[in-house]
Amino acid sequence: MRSRWPGRAILATGALGLLATVALSGCGGVVSASETLGNQLTVYSSLPLEGPTASISKQVEGGEKLALYASGGRVGGFRVSYYSLDDANPRNGQSSPDEASQAAKEAAKDTTTIAYLGDYDSAATAVSLPIINEAGILQVSPASPYVGLTSSLDAGQDEPGRFYPSGKRNFARLEPGDPVQAAAQVRLMRRLGVRSVYVLDDQDPFQVPLAEIVAQEAAGAGIEVAAHDSLQIESEEEASYKGEVEKILAKHVGAVFLAGGASVYTAALWRALHAADPHLLLLGSSGMDNEEFTSRIGSAAGETYLTTPLLATGLYPPSGQRVLALYRSTFHTEAGPSVLYGYAAMSAVLDAIRRAGAKGNDRAEVIRSFMQAPERQSVIGRYSIQSDGETSITSYGVDRVVGGRPAFYEKIETSRPVSSFHG
Repeated sequence: MRSRWPGRAILATGALGLLATVALSGCGGVVSASETLGNQLTVYSSLPLEGPTASISKQVEGGEKLALYASGGRVGGFRVSYYSLDDANPRNGQSSPDEASQAAKEAAKDTTTIAYLGDYDSAATAVSLPIINEAGILQVSPASPYVGLTSSLDAGQDEPGRFYPSGKRNFARLEPGDPVQAAAQVRLMRRLGVRSVYVLDDQDPFQVPLAEIVAQEAAGAGIEVAAHDSLQIESEEEASYKGEVEKILAKHVGAVFLAGGASVYTAALWRALHAADPHLLLLGSSGMDNEEFTSRIGSAAGETYLTTPLLATGLYPPSGQRVLALYRSTFHTEAGPSVLYGYAAMSAVLDAIRRAGAKGNDRAEVIRSFMQAPERQSVIGRYSIQSDGETSITSYGVDRVVGGRPAFYEKIETSRPVSSFHG
């Protein structure tokens, strides 16, 4: 499914109310690959528009559309259109390597493409990034925290190099990556008085490095790391995790940290741990910070703390508050902080085109302009993009669970761990 939104059509109407109708309807074909990159430019967006993260993705998408509308669909002498692509498997709503690859190839073959916004999920970005990189197109993700996309620290083999077949960097993310989340987790542990922690991962290759970084950061902060285990995923019917729970209790730790995703299995582990020790603190990564997980953990909610790159909406600057109000009035629905990350991503791309001047239709020049931009005053706050594609944002959030849903609890300010960022 691909949805085209030509910003110039909205500009011609002059009616903001029409934005929602046009932006949310219709499918269109891709611009002919036989056309050369001229005055018509296209920004592609690839997000999981179905499944458990669909509501977040639709807010990101809405923010992107609002930013393009604010520009009037033009940057200097260039007209800019928008294509929305869905990288989720239509059968199960999960982010899919096949769908991510197809979306990236579609954008890469379009000779009007100037930027690619996505993907949201690190696994999808790991698929799309080499394709977009080889095409020499700027790629900006609102999320995708996996450390190996930008750094070699605790990353997989040949990472991050394998994501950049051209040998040149073209990728940036706006939400802080794994090292900042790890630093936030350790600061949270210290605030909670944790003296010893048992570190777990769910064997997802995009989560394992986060667990490793958390273990290293915790040890460096004087917190005893009793062990780092990988969960052996059992069948849903047998997911008691009796052996794992017994190993953890034998260590007499104050907290368990799990780097994992939201699933019936991780929720089953959470319930088992809480049943075995009601006072054990249960700390989870951002991949677990959604209702798919929190609605299943029952009374374990009272001891659960989940880190998230998203803050309470009231903590964003006045410009962000105006965008959130505009989103509510335009789309007639509640606006969360994901709206701001979509808006910021599109705004940064449009600014890169503007800064490139007459070369705003030159892909390489737009990448260079984006990466070398000075610190931005944006709807998500002040930030800059480092040479490795990392954002300079160091704040992270903590959610508790209220009524089966994540609820913002506090903001944690970290310092950017320089040793965690290697080319």
